[in-house]
Amino acid sequence: MVYSKKASVWELSVLKLSADKVWYKGVILRGQREFQNKKDKALQNAINVLRSYFTSVFAHREICIHTHSGVIYTKTDAFGRFQVVSEKAYSDDLKITILNEDIPLKIIQDYPIFFQEEQRTLDIISDIDDTILISNTSNLYKRIKTLLFLIPEKRDVIDFTQNIFKAWQEVNPRLFYVSKSESNLFGLLTRFIKHNNLPKGLLILTPYLSLWQLLKQKPVDFKLEAIRFLITNSTSKYYILVGDDSQKDMAIYTTLAKAYPDLILKIYIRQTGKTVNAQQQQLWKDVLDTGISASYFLPEHLNLILKEIQTLKQELI
Repeated sequence: MVYSKKASVWELSVLKLSADKVWYKGVILRGQREFQNKKDKALQNAINVLRSYFTSVFAHREICIHTHSGVIYTKTDAFGRFQVVSEKAYSDDLKITILNEDIPLKIIQDYPIFFQEEQRTLDIISDIDDTILISNTSNLYKRIKTLLFLIPEKRDVIDFTQNIFKAWQEVNPRLFYVSKSESNLFGLLTRFIKHNNLPKGLLILTPYLSLWQLLKQKPVDFKLEAIRFLITNSTSKYYILVGDDSQKDMAIYTTLAKAYPDLILKIYIRQTGKTVNAQQQQLWKDVLDTGISASYFLPEHLNLILKEIQTLKQELI
């Protein structure tokens, strides 16, 4: 098929929120792009990551999303990002074009696009960095070194979180990865997820950024608002929140537990260090004060938590 040379779809996700609501979201970059799906060496990985922060996005452009149900008209923002909730159903031959042009944009990702709503009993909403993979977010030097010089296939998966996901599989939950990682890393993160056989959940990331934008502080409420959107627009009966103690997860999950006490079934927080400091202790106390069942875990707690999951599953099945 012939594709437009003007732009490429870097990231695309379509979520069926309910019987008559579908969420279309994505990121469009300028020019023709290709997905890096091969196992690069460390230096090439670093070059690819750095190059992404000098890539131009397809900003402030009107686009059309074509499905069997009709055409959805929307517009990219300053970050090349678009998102729209529509009544028009997803179709496998979906295509995206620039307004008033017929040639489609190439969708370059090697990852599922459509995420079906099947009246699930349970959704799991998980952080990414230091929750499913080691990112060293609390140490800037280690974080940059890990990101640049470890290819996704050599990044360390967090076994505990992986085992939690497996333990809940019987309930057949949907899984969402909500992270402050920028969309530049979408390809690396999806390669990691696939390589480690983690659930192929929908990713919600911060915008695709230039190097200058990366140095600025990201929106404080991004993660909170993203999860609120999922909860208020989906039809699942219960939610499990999975995160770690290296950033803001405990504070965000406390806010959500207070706002949706009847919907949050469980909160899991991974302890990232050998000890827990005074601030982390206070944040954990705030989580517990919500009255929602919560676990602050280390690897040695796995058997106890897996046993608890068996009990919780019986209440849902």
